[in-house]
Amino acid sequence: MKEKWKELLRHPLIWLFALFIFGFTLWDLLLPAREFSETENRMLQQKPSFTIKSLMASGEQAYSRKYEKYINDQFVLRDGWISLKSRVESILAKIENNNVAYGKDGYLFEKVFSIDEKNLAANLRYIGEFLDKYPNLPVTFGVIPNAYSVLTDKVPIGFSAVSVEQNQRIEELYTHLRMDYPSLKLLSLSESLSAHKNEDIYYHTDHHWTTYGAYLGYAEYVRSLGMEPAALTEMDAHKVEGFYGTFDAKAKKAGTLSDTIVWYDIPCKVEINQEPVETLHDLSRFEVRDKYSGLMHGNKALTVLFSECNQNPKEGETSRVLVVKDSYGNSFAPYLCYHFDEVYVVDLRYLGKMSAVLVDMDLNFNDVLILYNFMNFVTDTNIPKLRY
Repeated sequence: MKEKWKELLRHPLIWLFALFIFGFTLWDLLLPAREFSETENRMLQQKPSFTIKSLMASGEQAYSRKYEKYINDQFVLRDGWISLKSRVESILAKIENNNVAYGKDGYLFEKVFSIDEKNLAANLRYIGEFLDKYPNLPVTFGVIPNAYSVLTDKVPIGFSAVSVEQNQRIEELYTHLRMDYPSLKLLSLSESLSAHKNEDIYYHTDHHWTTYGAYLGYAEYVRSLGMEPAALTEMDAHKVEGFYGTFDAKAKKAGTLSDTIVWYDIPCKVEINQEPVETLHDLSRFEVRDKYSGLMHGNKALTVLFSECNQNPKEGETSRVLVVKDSYGNSFAPYLCYHFDEVYVVDLRYLGKMSAVLVDMDLNFNDVLILYNFMNFVTDTNIPKLRY
């Protein structure tokens, strides 16, 4: 017996490896499941419930697929392993990581190899059905190009050859809608953004446009309504340093410099889901990793801004605008307080149905703006709610 133990002790690496595997397995089993990853800025897969139906299902609904995602998402020290992998690959001079390419001047760009044509066609159809349902409602539709299609001189060599040409596709969408719905106003933003591409209109480490990029979009929109935009110099500006966004979470390029979020304290009162809040932005969120979520308190079903700075008031009239948006709208919508008494902001991911605002609240709107960034519009599965 002693000889066997002596033989085993002659191979300490085997023991260390076994201890490593056993220790991490036990740690993984005892560690409570996390709901959200701040590093990746997304919800994590929770342990799926086992049923015969889920066992027999296929694709993304299959029990085995969900359990595999659960194991991957809840693996012990996951954020640390992701960061280590990304930094090692960056040190090895890789020009991309996790489909995020390293551009010039510290810009990160996500590669878009193809788009879901079926979902895109469906979303265009839902827009049309929304217009048919509310034929007397003034509606503007706008698609915001993502950074790589505007900051063309910042993308790495060869990037454009593998990524979807967004400006062309946006014009195709507009042509299609223009033919079928001539009364629909279309908001073109590519030219205005491209004219300012040498300024900070998109974050270096994140997929959103900056508050200045959003300002340029707002200026185009209010001009399309016959109004002049408020000057940025009139607004009370503040800065939040140390912002690392979603692209940095995926790529973790060594030496990446952080972004600065500039936010404006625009005079208004705010209600979120019909409950008043004290400030336009959630200042506490500026202290965490996902600082962008502090803008207008992040994505909510319904946010209403009651303006205290409307430059175009009308005696005896309450002007209202409704913005149906994705997260790009959080840095855009507050500017509209300079032109409307009330700004209603809807995120269809959290709102059950559009009629909850347009019918149940029994309000008149001067305009309804449907505003999405390109990648969100072609992938979003909540746009059907416009019809309900």
